[in-house]
Amino acid sequence: MSVFPVKVATSVLVSMLLFGTAFAQTCVPNEDIDQITDPAAETVLDMFRFEPDFVALPLGGRVTFNNSRGQHTVHSMKGLIPEGVEAISIANTASETRTMDVPGLYVLSCKVHGRYGMVMLIAVGEREAWKNPPGSWTKKMPGRAGEKLDLLLKKLDGTIPR
Repeated sequence: MSVFPVKVATSVLVSMLLFGTAFAQTCVPNEDIDQITDPAAETVLDMFRFEPDFVALPLGGRVTFNNSRGQHTVHSMKGLIPEGVEAISIANTASETRTMDVPGLYVLSCKVHGRYGMVMLIAVGEREAWKNPPGSWTKKMPGRAGEKLDLLLKKLDGTIPR
């Protein structure tokens, strides 16, 4: 009996496993979030912003935050992320990716520009599985940050286009 078919079968199996892993990794949704400073913006809420400012992901989806340099940062808002999730705190890096594996809503802000409305919302998983729907929130965001969050919640509910 020849060993050639066994070697070929082994090579094919290894190739399938490697390809399958690479394919699976490329199928995981990944959203790139840029941090923008636009002094020519028409409104204060658009001057400092995350782009996009609203993202909906399935469980296990990833978010890559770009341009957390200088004064731009990404920070989760205490009381406005699912309970038990480690706080998000990103600063002084060109790019950082997070896997979103707990269903719920994540309100993120730039520590420096949040007061100007630099806020974003990430919805992870199916609405029925969210551990922190807006009605359960005990914290409110003041000023322009609160104004921006209200707009993002309208995007979430589909009352204004994304």
